Amino acid sequence: MISTVVSTVSTVSTVSTVSSVTTGAATVTGLGLIATLALIALLIVKELAGARVESMGTAGAMTVSRGLDRVSTVAIVPLLIIFGFIVVVQIMGVLH
Repeated sequence: MISTVVSTVSTVSTVSTVSSVTTGAATVTGLGLIATLALIALLIVKELAGARVESMGTAGAMTVSRGLDRVSTVAIVPLLIIFGFIVVVQIMGVLH
């Protein structure tokens, strides 16, 4: 009787741990996907804003396009670091 109770408790504990790890992995994968999509969107915005700034030819004037170009650079740098980390983790997972 006692061994059955211990067996049941250890089984429930194992299932709970596996579901927690699976949920955690799914959350990390979802956040990685969101970060990657945000990086792609910001790179597109930066490219379009940069093209607009170049076509206007205003030397020192602060326009919306120039401001958007600068602000997107601030957001892109951390996302590039996160993207690099995601790539390294994925490569390590494949090689392991």
